[in-house]
Amino acid sequence: MSEKSSIKRLKGNRIECTVTIDQKKVEEAGAKALQKLGSQIKISGFRPGKAPAAILKQKIKPDEMFEETVRVLLPETLKALIEEHNLKPILPPKIEAQSASPLTLLITFTEHPDVTVKGKFVVAKKPSAVTEKDIEKMIDYILERHLKTTEVERPAKTGDRITMDFFGKDAEGKEIDDIRTTGHSVILGSDQLIPGFEPQLMGLKKGDEKSFTLTFPVPYHAKHLEGKPVAFSVTVKNVEEIEKPPLTDDFAREHLHAQSAAEFRSRIEGSMREQEERVERQRRENELFEMIGKATKVEIAPELIEEEEHDLLNDFTERLKGGNLTLEEWLKKSGKKMEDLRKEVHADAEAKLRLRFGVQKLVADRTTEVSDAEVSAAIDAYLQDLPETDRRQKEPIYRKGFQGWEQFTWKLKVEKLIEELLAKE
Repeated sequence: MSEKSSIKRLKGNRIECTVTIDQKKVEEAGAKALQKLGSQIKISGFRPGKAPAAILKQKIKPDEMFEETVRVLLPETLKALIEEHNLKPILPPKIEAQSASPLTLLITFTEHPDVTVKGKFVVAKKPSAVTEKDIEKMIDYILERHLKTTEVERPAKTGDRITMDFFGKDAEGKEIDDIRTTGHSVILGSDQLIPGFEPQLMGLKKGDEKSFTLTFPVPYHAKHLEGKPVAFSVTVKNVEEIEKPPLTDDFAREHLHAQSAAEFRSRIEGSMREQEERVERQRRENELFEMIGKATKVEIAPELIEEEEHDLLNDFTERLKGGNLTLEEWLKKSGKKMEDLRKEVHADAEAKLRLRFGVQKLVADRTTEVSDAEVSAAIDAYLQDLPETDRRQKEPIYRKGFQGWEQFTWKLKVEKLIEELLAKE
């Protein structure tokens, strides 16, 4: 392919290859380049691409002709260099022409870096924190959806629900517009209102009116009311006694889709413990990944970090669009400068790459294997959840030998690694 090639190893796992292309190969590539470029030019009296070479050369700029010739040569040139020097590139190479005659190219590859991961990875599992009190609280929360209310004429007490109209005036006696409320309901003792409000409602009956002054707390979500005294006027529209149903077998069968109170309680406890397990599993995985990242020693090429930064920034911008927000609007709202965001993204990109290389190293060192049957089952489960149209479109790329298959193979290897490491306690 080439007359001569030499390599020079640089910092950051980069390799510079200088290659001089055989003139005969250049001429053959030039003919193909002329044919391709010529097919895009309309020349009077000739069908596209059928004009004589001499005429086509007059119509095509020398720079365009040179670039296309190099483009034709690259696939075979790169393949030969990789095989000859046993290169393992992880990024598309950078190409620079050093001379046209003879055609000499400077090709810079970025190789997979050397990675070392040292350390023991043990993430202790926390004991279950779900208590009997938590279970009872959850059951009470569910039973509250089935509350029985009875209107009463007696004075209101803790646990009753009061429905009222009220308004407030400032220190000058002027009504505050955003305080006036009609038909507002509150359960006495729930502490839903500002401090001191609910105690003022104790003992009131339907039709009662009462005035009292309270000072709004600091801080408060409505800044214009923080620390301000407000004179409230309240009219009670209704007082209701609230009765929470007892958890009985009959109630469980009728309202909770369970055969008994014990079965319902067991179901709630199981659900809470499963949720706790999921949260704990995620915590342990996050801690494990943090440990692997810190234990990974690797020199990452600047080009690789730049590419990761670009991807992260694009993902962030797309997420903002999903919330109907532009990057510029977000920066203004957050009070950050683009320079600040880029620093954060740079740190995230480096951390992600370090973790990625660390995980790859651990998987490779353990020669973790997954069978075709395991990969096929995982893909089938994934595709099964997709709409039929999407499933038909994606099925081809998940066949063995295609990208989707390789992605699932890697995913399963990482899952096996995580299982192995988290099993150590």
